[in-house]
Amino acid sequence: MDKRSTTVVLVTHDVDEAIYMSDKIVIMTPRPGKIQNILDVSSGRPRARNHPDFLRLRSTILEFLHFANEETTLSYYL
Repeated sequence: MDKRSTTVVLVTHDVDEAIYMSDKIVIMTPRPGKIQNILDVSSGRPRARNHPDFLRLRSTILEFLHFANEETTLSYYL
């Protein structure tokens, strides 16, 4: 059997979906969209949404998104 690697790019605004479906998560800034951070999702499959690793990664991502929104909001006033 021929083994092939497959790469799929999923664009979502749903943090839980990103963690549940991905091996890597790329966080982008708002306009202009630039890569802010790349996170590896190292937990095994299937992923439980109530697992401490899942919740920890979710918290980290939400912190990145919150800070990105603050920077964007601040730049409008400068």
